[in-house]
This record gives sequence, C-alpha cells and structure tokens, in this order.
Amino acid sequence: MNDVALAAVTGGFRRLLLARGETPNAHALRSLVPVSTREPGAEAIPDNRVSLMLPYLPVDIASPADRLAAVRKRVRALRSLHEPEAGRSLTTAAEYGVFPSVSLGMRAAFHLPQRQIATVTTNVPGPRQTLYALGRPAVAMLPYVPIADRVRIGVAMFSYRDTLCFGITADYDTTPDLQVLADGIAQSMEELVRDAALAG
Repeated sequence: MNDVALAAVTGGFRRLLLARGETPNAHALRSLVPVSTREPGAEAIPDNRVSLMLPYLPVDIASPADRLAAVRKRVRALRSLHEPEAGRSLTTAAEYGVFPSVSLGMRAAFHLPQRQIATVTTNVPGPRQTLYALGRPAVAMLPYVPIADRVRIGVAMFSYRDTLCFGITADYDTTPDLQVLADGIAQSMEELVRDAALAG
C-alpha cells in the first residue's frame, strides 16, 4: 500500500511538472520519505521512531503500472542498501545531540541537488475502527506535514476506517498551482485502481 500511495503521488507530480512546461526527467524530483524504525512491541511508546530515505520519484515514466513497478524497485533497493539505517543514526543524533551542531548536520543532509521541486512524502497507517471524541464519532482525519527550508511541498497520507486521505501543504509563493498536484494525485490513484481491476 505504501508503494501504491507513493506511485499516486509520483503521478501527481508528473502532471504538475508537465503543466509547468518542465521535462519530468529521471532526476527531476527527489523526495524525503520517512521510514518507521519502531521495533515490534514498542507500539505503545508515545514517541517518533523514524528514519529517512531519499528516492528519486519516477516522474519520467508515463505508464501508471510502470511507475508503480519503478517505485517498488527503488524503495526495495534503498532498503537493501540500508539507507534507512543511515538515516536512523542522523535522527538519533537529533534526539540526543547538541542542537546547533545537529541542526547543521540536518541541513547538510537535506541540501539536495533539486532545481524544480523539493518535497517530503509520508504515509502513516491509522486506525481501521471508528474513534470517538466527547461521544461523537470522528468521520475523517486530515493529515498534515509541515514545510520548511527548501522543502516547499509536503504530502501526508493517512488511512482511517479503510479510507486513504492525502493532505498537501505547500508554499503559495512557489506553488500557486497546487490544485494541479491534488487533481493529479487523484487521477493517478484512479488509474492505479483501474489497472489493478483489469489485471485482477
């Protein structure tokens, strides 16, 4: 499911690049993707245990099915190269280190060679059962990811009651065409669902 969601986001960014007259080449977009490092049995501990990966999203691929296959391949390759473990050492330093020096390290890590779009994409699985507040059911949960520094677009995905919701945050000055991305993600997800139905 994580790969499908990331492929849908990739399709949305492809449409955004095309709408801007940009060429969606293989190195047009690199995204920071948080990865959970929580060990089994530690689910009840209230903290963030995450690392990061920095894959290039395959915005150069027109076919939805081929984009999904490319996302799977790239994420699998990064995991096999232990990139999440490398990121984990950085986030561990951020938790325990002296802030100024850690801040410089984080900035260096995020100083990516991106000329078109800088983004972060994160997917968090939520509860499948209905949650209540003051006796009333929560009908929806809208995810949010902050933006900062060179990260000008953030896409957060959150599942609740078997519904996957996308929350998009952006800097208006650099992304006044955000609706193009939102519509592109929705269209890309529809294409993936259609292809899965035809294949199944």
